[in-house]
Amino acid sequence: MAAPSKKPNPKGLPPQPAQSAYVVGNNTSKPESGAKVPCNFRVDPEFKKRLKVFSAAHDMDMVEVFEQAVSEFIDRKGGA
Repeated sequence: MAAPSKKPNPKGLPPQPAQSAYVVGNNTSKPESGAKVPCNFRVDPEFKKRLKVFSAAHDMDMVEVFEQAVSEFIDRKGGA
């Protein structure tokens, strides 16, 4: 009796180790200078709405508003 035939792998071949690609979450290499990296956390829906309205009213990205606010807070508290 013959063994059942194997189905071909639908995912293809695995990547070769010689390939170098930046992967999000790869903590073995430092990101380029000026590059943005993910910073994921949850906020209250009302806070997000206030941030979005404020940033739109001041023609800024929400990230710009958040970075500036946190930077000023850290400077005022005497932090890093």
